Amino acid sequence: MNKLFISMVIILLLHIEPADADNTSEIWVFEQALDVGMSALRRQDYEAAFDQLEKAAKLGNKVAQYNLALLYMGGSGVSQDYAQAYLWLNVAAEAREKTWRKLLDQLHNSLSQDQIVALTPHVNRYMERYGARAQGVNCSKRPSIGTKIKVMQCTKRPAPRES
Repeated sequence: MNKLFISMVIILLLHIEPADADNTSEIWVFEQALDVGMSALRRQDYEAAFDQLEKAAKLGNKVAQYNLALLYMGGSGVSQDYAQAYLWLNVAAEAREKTWRKLLDQLHNSLSQDQIVALTPHVNRYMERYGARAQGVNCSKRPSIGTKIKVMQCTKRPAPRES
């Protein structure tokens, strides 16, 4: 009986492991790239921060998207690019963080109407690729470990399995 049960478990694992491995790997990158990127930011290693935050941002991490926008705005670790900052701020703003939204509004108000019109299709494309729904991300403000101060934290759901 035990041998039969173990055999069945092994067969099941062989069939589901690859998709789960991809999901686990993606979730790991989602979390670790943010941690490494934020650590690089604190060290003012902007190029390393950019590389890691971009990875996490493309997986839907709102904190990474916001900080990536700041790097683009300041030209830190990357050429200054207000258009890219605007795109990433729009996607990050899905998290409904007031300070992020305020910065987006300020940047929006500094752009001409022609620039906004030109950027709108790109904003839509970024939302479709890197938005919360597309990436299976949920963000909320929660207390940091050991403090009552709430910070934005995001989690990524495993991608649905294909049949």
